[in-house]
Amino acid sequence: MILSLEEVGRSLGGALKLLNRDPAGLGAYEVSFGAFWRSFGAMLLAAPAFIVLLADARLQAGLPLEDGLFESPLLVTREIVLLTGCWLAFPAAMIGLVRLLGLERRYAGYVIAYNWSAVVATVILCVPHFLHVLGLATSGLAALFLAAFGFIVLHYRWFLAKAALGVSGGVAAVLVLVDLSLNGLVTAAASLLA
Repeated sequence: MILSLEEVGRSLGGALKLLNRDPAGLGAYEVSFGAFWRSFGAMLLAAPAFIVLLADARLQAGLPLEDGLFESPLLVTREIVLLTGCWLAFPAAMIGLVRLLGLERRYAGYVIAYNWSAVVATVILCVPHFLHVLGLATSGLAALFLAAFGFIVLHYRWFLAKAALGVSGGVAAVLVLVDLSLNGLVTAAASLLA
């Protein structure tokens, strides 16, 4: 189950349409057993973002970048747990939530779109960290940018849930809050590694 360039391009195109509140973006995704599992491979496309997040984590920890990004195995492990944990926690939790909501038949399509949209969301949320690493933003300014970009991503996730699951705006908002809460739990767990 290897991702093809065609699938990557089509799927990222769909994710960008969804970012622009175009429900036609959902049509970009093949909904099948294979496509479901391949969509988790989208996480590999976030590898450059991981490097930026790791560099910023080193700066935040007071560790010099000149020593190398991977010189602190604990910090690297924490960042891996953060990225993968935040990416995987919500799709896992959605198994029970879709059953509760009676939306089992929409689960695979939603998770496929969620995983591809996570690439876009990761890039968006990576921008403030990138500016901080380059010295173009202070920690405070990067945090302000992160809050603003975070709002964009929350809205993106809300629209995705609403469009892909066919739920009301209120239910979509609750699902986004669940996603946000799970990310908070993963972050708290990862901080134990510091």
